[in-house]
Amino acid sequence: MLPPEHAAQDLGNVLIIGGCGLLGRHIVKFLLENDKPASEIFVFDISIKQNRFNGITYIAGDLSHKDAVSAAMKQTNPNVIINVASPDAMTPDKSVFAKCNIVGVQNVIECAQEQGIRVLVHSSSSEVVQDSYHDMVWANENWPVQENPVNGSVYAKTKVVGEGLALAANGQKGLLTTVIRLCTIFGEGDRVLTRHFIELGRKGTIKYQVGQGKNLYDFIYGGNAAEGHLLAAKALLKAATSEGKVPENKRVDGEVFFMTNGEPWLFWGAARFVSNAAGYPITEQQVWKIPMELVCFFMQIWELVYWVFTFGGEPEVKAKMLRYTGQIRTFDITKARERLGYEPRVSMEDGFRRGVKWHLDQDKGHAKR
Repeated sequence: MLPPEHAAQDLGNVLIIGGCGLLGRHIVKFLLENDKPASEIFVFDISIKQNRFNGITYIAGDLSHKDAVSAAMKQTNPNVIINVASPDAMTPDKSVFAKCNIVGVQNVIECAQEQGIRVLVHSSSSEVVQDSYHDMVWANENWPVQENPVNGSVYAKTKVVGEGLALAANGQKGLLTTVIRLCTIFGEGDRVLTRHFIELGRKGTIKYQVGQGKNLYDFIYGGNAAEGHLLAAKALLKAATSEGKVPENKRVDGEVFFMTNGEPWLFWGAARFVSNAAGYPITEQQVWKIPMELVCFFMQIWELVYWVFTFGGEPEVKAKMLRYTGQIRTFDITKARERLGYEPRVSMEDGFRRGVKWHLDQDKGHAKR
């Protein structure tokens, strides 16, 4: 539940762009379960077939088409826009990154300004400050944004541009903006991280670990991420209606905030926890540890072979993905706690158990069909 000081504030009409994705699903769910602190809830997404809830108006449209974005805003008349649209970072079609993360963001900003909408919360990524695959130990908002993040990742580079557009728009034509930088997200509806960990357990490959597994890693439960975005929206609404100037150390508009669950776990410890929770027990003593560089060396050869024989294709698992599993990725969320009142309410353990239960329930449902 929202804390009392936030629960009473009505957000008015809320338009969630990308609301049928993992984070969007949790934002809608959070709004519905917390005394509906919104007058009406609308979702705009390129596909509106999954992650649907009763009582929500869903609008299908392409974010890269300004006319579609403008029409959706006119239809919904939102007081608050929360843009969490983002393609799968592993999608083979790299062109969608610029369409969504750059063109789409610009469309949202321009349409909001043209229609007099005051509040935009923009969801970004912790990858914008990530230099190659080096360890990130308690990164905070003072870390510089990289021109070429994550060793040239197209996804990360477009996230950098989109975040910059959102920040530059703050205070322009009446629009106030805030940027939330998330780490790896999980929970109900997570078809990537949690599903992958469960599959490792199901296939028995959970016993093979790449690297020594001593690296702490920050995750965030979807419900906590949802609350963080809504807290930012409430703070922006307050700033938009406040006549007095907000002190610099209390500002929310034009600011960025890292958000995590506030309790880093060992990456492979998280994988084993999920495997155990799903009914595929594994202890650390049963794990075979394989040197990271050795695995990545052979993976790069495999990627080249795959690329040649599939005429430019990419395998599902790549060396750069494996490097993430051995990297320290921890973030300081002091700023979000102090300025937004953000406090992760669902623990890592509880969040992973919820995600596993959702997947197992989904599997049972498919088995009955």
